[in-house]
Amino acid sequence: MSQSIEAMHKAETQPAAAYLAGLRSGVSRNSMQTELNKIARLMHTADWQMVDWASLNAANVMAIMAQIEGAPSTRNKTLSALKGVAKTAWRLGKLDSETLARINDVKGDSGSRELAGRQIESWEVAALMRACADDPTPSGARDSALFAVAQKTGARREELTALLMDSIKRDADTAELKVVGKRNKERTLYLDNGALLALVDWLSVRGDAPGVVFCAIRQTGAIEHLHRMTTTALHKILQKRLTEAGLKSITWHDFRRSFAGSLLDAGEDIATVASMMGHASVNTTARYDRRPAEARRKAARKISTPYFGRQNGR
Repeated sequence: MSQSIEAMHKAETQPAAAYLAGLRSGVSRNSMQTELNKIARLMHTADWQMVDWASLNAANVMAIMAQIEGAPSTRNKTLSALKGVAKTAWRLGKLDSETLARINDVKGDSGSRELAGRQIESWEVAALMRACADDPTPSGARDSALFAVAQKTGARREELTALLMDSIKRDADTAELKVVGKRNKERTLYLDNGALLALVDWLSVRGDAPGVVFCAIRQTGAIEHLHRMTTTALHKILQKRLTEAGLKSITWHDFRRSFAGSLLDAGEDIATVASMMGHASVNTTARYDRRPAEARRKAARKISTPYFGRQNGR
């Protein structure tokens, strides 16, 4: 039996396999598989494929959650994985409706933590672009365009890797890129100024052959127009260029955070920003808003604390 047929069989019979197969994003699948493996270890099982997921009930879900530590988002992600598998088990006829209802009644955390990630400074973007410009190979042109599009549009990693040549509409001063994001939602990304120039330079190297825009490049310099890069490959590209630029601690999602935060800081309407980012709810976009934190910093500066130092070294 081939691996693909085995995978299909598992998805038809194993609730967790079916749950993972139903996730649209490769990033989501990897992330949730990690969660399921974490849950499996708490259930004293080697990995997620060995768990009897049809035995889930509210009591063991609560017992698992009692062992999960960390921020609300961490705990809620684990609970989301458990509920997702339970619902899939119900769809497969392996879990009854009453058990599913009791599992869904288990509450997540309503608390919060300070936002993760950070704003990418303009000089850091410039350093990254300089590192790419110093590379005369096709990879230098491609990576410049990747960073430019990410910084200008806030596109997700999977949207960048899936971008097709026929999705680009371009004129002299602007370009529009059609991407399909989460929940199969299509939206348009807009490029101009330096970001457009970076893309044009890369396309002059890549050529106009059909395929993905940001395609893989062999060590020989051969461009594989139909070879879509993985998000893991994007991670390696960013790490390589950060090292060359002498920078640290920038992630691909920081480009997205910086895009949203900069627009909100500039006074753009949050509904417009949500639409540009492909968010289904403005509540998601609000998490990228740095203005409340800045307001708190300004308020804190209004309180003066007198301090006279140490007297006579005592």
